[in-house]
Amino acid sequence: MAAADPEHVVWLTERKLARAWPTIRPTCLHATANANGVRNHHRVSHGTWGESTWRTYHPADVNRVAGAIADGTAALQPHWRNDTPEAKLLDQRLRRKNLPGAIGCALVIAVALAIIVTVLVILWNDSPSSSSTPSYWH
Repeated sequence: MAAADPEHVVWLTERKLARAWPTIRPTCLHATANANGVRNHHRVSHGTWGESTWRTYHPADVNRVAGAIADGTAALQPHWRNDTPEAKLLDQRLRRKNLPGAIGCALVIAVALAIIVTVLVILWNDSPSSSSTPSYWH
């Protein structure tokens, strides 16, 4: 007879899953869990600003797969890991793809700062100087 799960198992969030599997890319955690048979629950919370959804993972399954990842027997795609040549190539492609957006962001910030500095200089120069205002002190 199989051992029953304890009634009060604390299921792991994706953040804790990422700590348990540090060699797995954060975007590939759920795919890794599915490929290796990790039990998970889709959680939903309704709040003031709408619905929040997240997944939680069974800790015993996470530990089992952590051992399988460490000894190289886990079912993984090469690009799911952080330390493979495929992952490094994927990172290079993503950086190259995101470079125009990063340059655009930097330009928008530089223009905004230039406008703010210009407005402050204009306001500073238009303010009346202390020598031109009459003094009422005798």
